[in-house]
Amino acid sequence: MSFVQPLSINEAPDAAKPILEAIEEKFGQSMNIFSTLAHQPDVLGGMTQINDGLQNDLPAKYRELAYYKASQLNSCDYCSHYHRQAAKKAGLSDEQLDSMNVSGGDLFDEKEQAVLKYAEQLTTKANVEPSVVKELKLFLNEKQLVTLAAAVALANFTNRINHGLDIELP
Repeated sequence: MSFVQPLSINEAPDAAKPILEAIEEKFGQSMNIFSTLAHQPDVLGGMTQINDGLQNDLPAKYRELAYYKASQLNSCDYCSHYHRQAAKKAGLSDEQLDSMNVSGGDLFDEKEQAVLKYAEQLTTKANVEPSVVKELKLFLNEKQLVTLAAAVALANFTNRINHGLDIELP
């Protein structure tokens, strides 16, 4: 059972209500992470603003691949569930996603492998080898690299929120 109960839109503080309404409109449902963060509207608003900022510039396939990799490394079932769906929508296959934590490197092209290395290093070591960044810069511009770093950071943030509050899948 979650350590903090999710709030319905009616139960949420006034500052959180429009954010929750926008989430429901966008996704067709409320999600427990957002409904739980509604207890603290500034945190909810900040997280959703960062998430919205990640939606442009970087191809969705790379963003979701990195997010899913970080969530897998952090054993976050909640984020893995939702970002697996998003990764598939972005063009990744079940076979690729299933192979991610075993030696499935041959299922990913060089660009995808570079994204996976980056996400793994930033998640597990909190820094990245220059050689990995050099690989990424062969196909990402600086704005896209910033977006990738922010996507991995947001994944780690949400993974820890989910673990710290024991947020459950609906």
